[in-house]
Amino acid sequence: MHDTQKTIGREIRYSGIGMFRGESSSLCFKPASLNSGMFFTRVDLPGCPKVAAHVKRLFGDNKHVCLKDAEAEVESVEHLMAALAVLGIDNLEVEIHGREVPAGDGSALLFLNLLGKAGVVEQKGERKVFIVKTPIMVNSGQASIKALPSEKGLVLSYTLDFNGSFAKKQSCEILFTEDSFRREIMSARTFGLSTYVEEFKKLGLGKGVTDDNSILIHENGEMTKPISGKPAELRFPDELVRHKILDLMGDLYLSNMAIQGHIVAHRSGHSLNVQMAEKIATIAMHR
Repeated sequence: MHDTQKTIGREIRYSGIGMFRGESSSLCFKPASLNSGMFFTRVDLPGCPKVAAHVKRLFGDNKHVCLKDAEAEVESVEHLMAALAVLGIDNLEVEIHGREVPAGDGSALLFLNLLGKAGVVEQKGERKVFIVKTPIMVNSGQASIKALPSEKGLVLSYTLDFNGSFAKKQSCEILFTEDSFRREIMSARTFGLSTYVEEFKKLGLGKGVTDDNSILIHENGEMTKPISGKPAELRFPDELVRHKILDLMGDLYLSNMAIQGHIVAHRSGHSLNVQMAEKIATIAMHR
């Protein structure tokens, strides 16, 4: 685990299209001082309001992770949060012009590379670390997450199971290091189930989906590019479960703490992931 707080060494910018809204937005990542935390500044809104990247600012549905403070919203933060977790960044300002973080290629690799170019610098202060001392559990229906004590550091285990439809059962377990996540997890792309397509269209979502940033999973197990319908070219044979670990990592980092423990997730999505993050943040506050 990293033991000192970190920020980035210089400003760096990026512009792109959000996956859900299909709207363009631009980002400027800026170093932030010790103990300032991670936060977004909506520079396109009057007064440039700030929104903390923290579970206390969660808002909206569970299809993607949204944050809100007063009238300022920031959507689709999960892949960026995963990159921040992997790099061990604790303090960062993200000026955002628009309400949704760009999708990039549907993974966290874009943000990992961008922030790497900006450089990661240590700050003279201890970072917050949550050590799982006793089991913690959240569940909803067939989905569950357990946090168990671990002397190895952070271990993430995930089981993807659609009960025989869409994709075969996939399981993955990985010991967290920057190298292991960079190599095995961060390039795994987002995916959607074909049965959700019409629902998303009715809600006006998914306008930024492309053949390059998403995988569409059909009930018969076929995986295609979502726009052209051509067969999907996977980056890993089990890319789906790897992306689920990516999302889990990003969602848990909304607790704003490094975690030492074994996180065991079964069929969880953003909603349950952030419930675990909220529980961790609450327990930490009362220790």
